Amino acid sequence: MQLLKIHHQNPSPRKVGALVDLLNSGQLIGYPTDSLYAVGCDPNNKKAVLNLCKLKGIDPKKADLTFLCRDMAQAAFLIRQLDRSTFKLIRKNVPGPFTFILPASRETPNFFRNKKKTVGIRIPNHIFLRQLLDQFGSPILTTSLVKESEVYDLGLEDLIERYRHQIKSFVELDEKLGTPSAVVAFQDDEIMILREGPEPLIY
Repeated sequence: MQLLKIHHQNPSPRKVGALVDLLNSGQLIGYPTDSLYAVGCDPNNKKAVLNLCKLKGIDPKKADLTFLCRDMAQAAFLIRQLDRSTFKLIRKNVPGPFTFILPASRETPNFFRNKKKTVGIRIPNHIFLRQLLDQFGSPILTTSLVKESEVYDLGLEDLIERYRHQIKSFVELDEKLGTPSAVVAFQDDEIMILREGPEPLIY
């Protein structure tokens, strides 16, 4: 296990590159986001995905797993074509602390596409994550390491102690973590806020 200390406003390309190497080799990495501390892996590496799900104690075909994406262009191949109004609403709110539950395309790896055939899409407003996504070159499968009930109780040291044997590298940034992202779903032309987040949805 290694701990990488990275400046949140000026991330070291070398250190970010080391994380990309770990992702490419099928390892799990832990990192802060613009909401909570998270764990991620290469979504095209089945072993890595199963390890991530095992760490969280979830069934990959039942869980609502989320992709971190650099922008809508990077997310496009993971989701089915959106209607104009849905696309415009998402564009108004990204990048930002929102997870959008959207219909999965056939390009989404089927070993973790859930029975509802949806995926979560996160486009973070976070310099480190955007650089990581730039260097990795494709979306990263991600999920929070912190339960909502533990948000104010657990620090990075606690997470390292809990997951040091499962996560290859942890990132420490010189900034405070936020609160859980909002979760937004769409059904029959209805917008559903499944979880409130730190910022209101812009319509």
